[in-house]
Amino acid sequence: MGCPTYLEIWQKRLWQALARHVLKVAPKSAKVVFENDAVRVIEITMRKGQRIPMHSHNRGLSYSLNEGKIKSTSGGGKSRVVNVKEGEVSWSDSDGVETHAVENLGGVLRELSVEFKG
Repeated sequence: MGCPTYLEIWQKRLWQALARHVLKVAPKSAKVVFENDAVRVIEITMRKGQRIPMHSHNRGLSYSLNEGKIKSTSGGGKSRVVNVKEGEVSWSDSDGVETHAVENLGGVLRELSVEFKG
């Protein structure tokens, strides 16, 4: 694995600048269900075929409330299909740096995103 090229660095910074928090790009799908000085909990609901454009999340974890299937496309343009399992938990340490777009390939999908502050 070599050093990234100038173009790769520029593309990553451009995506970071263009990407906004999921609450900004998907206000009908993402809503805050709890917030205090330490955490913010966001419930995200996506209907079949729905897409959420390029966005970021703060540092924290995601908890899937049901099973589903999504296509996730990174800021660099790489896509992958993910089979989400009910009760699955994932951690993100990116704190708004990594971006992705999501398309729901299955039925209604619901998850909780728990973002840690500070």
